[in-house]
Amino acid sequence: MAEVIVVGPDFVAEAADALRRVVYDLDMAGTAWHEAAQEAGVGRLTDLDAQYMRAVEAKRAPSSAFQAAARKALLAES
Repeated sequence: MAEVIVVGPDFVAEAADALRRVVYDLDMAGTAWHEAAQEAGVGRLTDLDAQYMRAVEAKRAPSSAFQAAARKALLAES
């Protein structure tokens, strides 16, 4: 995504940057959940599970927008 943000057309770079941000949030949520689960010795922690699922949901729209923008930029739309 970093290369697309630097060299892609503006609309594709914006979509890639939005996706990059939500993927980072998803990664951080998963890491926090995993660390807390290891420390507690428990595999199901309600608060962190909710945070992780919010991050999963937040990734959907930017992921779709990036894919659509990239396909348009690459003239891959049929």
